[in-house]
Formats: sequence, structure tokens, C-alpha cells
Amino acid sequence: MRKIAFLINFVEINIQMRYCLYLFFLLVFISDLANAQGKIDLVQAKELEGIVVNGVNIRRLKGDVIFKQQGTYLYCDSAYQNPKNNSIEAFGNVRMNQGDTVNLTCRNLLYEGNTKKTIAKRNVVLKDKTMTLFTDILHYDLLAKRAFYPNGGTIKDEKSTLTSREGYYNLGEKVFNFRKDVRVVNPSQNFVLTTDSLDYNSYTNIAYFKGPTKIISPDGVVVTTEGEYNIMSKVTATKERSHVQSGNFDIEADNLDYDERQGNGIARGNVILRSPKDSVLILGERANYWSKRGTSKVFGNPVMKNYSGGDTLFLSADTLISLDYPEKKIKKLIAYKNTKIFRYDLQGICDSLVYDFADSTIYFFGDPVLWSEKNQIVADSINILLVNNKVSKMNMRVNAFMASIDSLENYNQVKGKKMVAHFMENKIQKVDVNGNGESLYFALEGDSVLIGMNKVVCSDLIVRFKEAKVNTISFIKSPDAKFIPPHEILEPETRLKGFVWRGKERPTKKDVLGVRYVN
Repeated sequence: MRKIAFLINFVEINIQMRYCLYLFFLLVFISDLANAQGKIDLVQAKELEGIVVNGVNIRRLKGDVIFKQQGTYLYCDSAYQNPKNNSIEAFGNVRMNQGDTVNLTCRNLLYEGNTKKTIAKRNVVLKDKTMTLFTDILHYDLLAKRAFYPNGGTIKDEKSTLTSREGYYNLGEKVFNFRKDVRVVNPSQNFVLTTDSLDYNSYTNIAYFKGPTKIISPDGVVVTTEGEYNIMSKVTATKERSHVQSGNFDIEADNLDYDERQGNGIARGNVILRSPKDSVLILGERANYWSKRGTSKVFGNPVMKNYSGGDTLFLSADTLISLDYPEKKIKKLIAYKNTKIFRYDLQGICDSLVYDFADSTIYFFGDPVLWSEKNQIVADSINILLVNNKVSKMNMRVNAFMASIDSLENYNQVKGKKMVAHFMENKIQKVDVNGNGESLYFALEGDSVLIGMNKVVCSDLIVRFKEAKVNTISFIKSPDAKFIPPHEILEPETRLKGFVWRGKERPTKKDVLGVRYVN
């Protein structure tokens, strides 16, 4: 039994010794392999001298010095090599090649062979297959393929030049991160981008910017604080309040998508369109715009403000469309569905409207009704001619009808096939009635006593006003007139055919501005 126990113990001890020896040799082999892989080898040098610095043996090398570490080669005029910590400090015409992908040149370089990290200084140039980086100080990690410059740098490719105060570059993932005073210039396309922070992925060709940013191109200028820009498709998408100058319009919104090539864009959230040349401001919640077509379309409670002559014309509708074709001398604003206008001296409603800036005329369509002071004006279609941004003439075509209310709440009325109203300083001076003319006016003594009612049928007539009231009526062709004393006036006779008083529909400034009204 004792012999058997002895044999068993011997076998167990033998197995443990073999295992320890195997582990020892394995660790030694791994250590030697690691050293072999990480060691910096001297390939050549014209001069080599061994010196001691602070108790450490250092090699001083001169003349066409070449080092190698795996697939990385380092060339320089002179160098100090520390074999103990596997590092090199190189000087003069320094060049480092990593395979056939990266080429680094500089005047001075410190290289840590164990970590494969380097610091290059003075006239630093880093090249790969797609770009070239210029800087004075560069930190470069050969293993991670990451570069960083802390004191300003310039990157160039075939088309563009980028400068920034700080830059990070991942050569493997082709991702760039630039910080502080970032500027991108593409001279061939007249493109300039300036920002505070820019991240660029060369695989997706998308640049992400944050901080005050300005993008200048032949088709416009974008000012924003956050967004992205696709280098290939030339599409900008912003995430914060942004401003675009394109053509004769300035566009501002909470966020913008802009296609530089097509000249198309979408603005969303608190949209503002400005035309400084025409003193026009358009507000809305969403706008589509086509700069090359000179067209903008605004939705979401849109309102136009036209500043003129010390007064402002407010206009609202379900949709506002701006057309601007300089080569054809066309500049129009189209409003349709539930259109309303308000100015101190003129208010109106209609289904649709066209404001032609080229001939200073506003056209009203679809049951238009206008109010000027105490007068209500109705016709199948109406247009207003502006001179120096003041109402000069109003043309009423087909079923033209004008009415006003006097101090006794009687309705004075005139109608005809066509009417032309003439204004001075935005006040009605005269109305020409052409064809099928009829008038019905109440004669008052002072403002409180009714004398009678004049009812006239005449093909053509002229109505003259004074202080916003009818002063005289001239009958041009064969009038058929009748004067009715007060006691003989019957209610049906106080209305011309087609008369409807629509004073309750007269819009106020608040009605036109809606949710945008500020008291």
C-alpha cells in the first residue's frame, strides 16, 4: 500500500512540474515574440555612437538614418535611439511611412515604439490617398490610425481646403472632427463654410456642424447654429433657428432643408420670408421655395406685411405664393382661399388675390368685398392701382355696387355694369359709373333730418365725394329720376336690386393677423 501511495504522489508531482515548465516556456516565448514584434530595428546610419544620458545608454546616429518596426519605416538626418524604452527622437528631413497608406514628414519627431504613438513638430505634413494635412504639431497613433493637431492645421483634397485651430482625424474610419474657427473653401464652386465645430465622415460625405455657422454658395447664404451638409448632394439640413439668403428673398425658420443644386428648400416652424427691396414680410409655419424658379409657397396661417407710405398692408389667406422672375419682369404675390386684407384706409375679403408688384396693382377674385372709410364696394372682380404705395384707382367690373351708411343708418347706394373709383391721398374723390347705372341716395338736412330719397336710373353717371360722403351726382345720359318724400318711402324701395350690407364681415387687423396678432 505504501508503494502504491508513493507512486501516486510521484506521478502527481511530476505532472505539476511539467505544467509549470510548460507555462514558464510559454510565457518566455510570448515575451520574446512581443519583443520581436515591437522592437525598433536600425536599418542603416552613416555614424553610430553610444552615449550615456542620465544613466541610460543611448545611441546617437547620423547620416541617412533608417529605422524599421514591422511595416513602418522612419527616415531622418539624425536621431537618438533609446533601446531600453524602445523610443526614437528624430531630427531633420524626418519621414515616416506606414505601408502604402500614410506618409508623414516633419522636422522633428518623437516616436514611442511600444505604444506606436508619435509627436511630430515643425512643418508637419501627413498624407494619405485622399488628403494632405499641414500643421506644426501633430499627435499620431499608428495603431489606432488617429491624428490630432492642437495648434492649427490645414487639410487639402482635390477640391477643397479646410482650416481649423484643432483637428482630429481617424484615418481608418475616415472621420474628421474639427474645432474652433473652422473654415472650408471650394474655389471652383465658390463655396465657403465657416463654423465653430465640424464633424465630417468621408464615407457618407456628410458634414455635421454645430455653433455659429455660415454657408456661402452661388445660390445663397445659410446662417445657422446646428445641422448637416452633404458634400456630394449639396443638401443642407439645419436643426436650429436658421436664415437663408436666396435671390431677392431672405428666409428664416426653426429648421431648414436646402438643396443647393436644385435650388429647392423647405422651411418649418415660425417661418419668415423677407423681400427688403419690396418692403414685404411673409410669416407662416411652413414654406416651400424654389430659388431657381423664383417661387415660394407659404402655409400655416400665413400673413403678408407690406410696409408702404407710413402704413402697412396686412394680408392673410390659407396659402400665399410668391413669384419672382426678374428676367421676365414678373413679381407677384398670390393669395387663395379665405383671403383678407387690412390697412388703415382699406379693408377687404375675397376668395383669391393677386398682388402684381410690377404694375403696382392688386386683383381681387371670388366674391370680393372692399371697405374704404364708410363705403362698401362689391363686384364680380376688383383691381386696385397703387401709385407711390397709395391707392390711386379702383376698377370694379360686372355687377359693381357701392353703398355707404349715413348718420340715420340709411344706405346710400349706386350700382352699374362697371365702376371706376378715383382716390387722392387714399380717400375716394370720384366714382365713374359706366353702363346700367342706378343710384339711391337719402337727402338729409344736417345729419339728423331726413328730407327725402333720390332714386335715379341712368346709363352713365358720376358721383363726387367730400369728406368721405357723397357730395354731388352727375347724370350723363337720359336720367330717369324720382324724388320720394319721407312719408312716402316704403322699405322695399330703399334697396337697389342686389344690395346686401356686409359690414359684419369687414375684417379688423386682429382678424387678418389671427394667431400672429399682438395688441
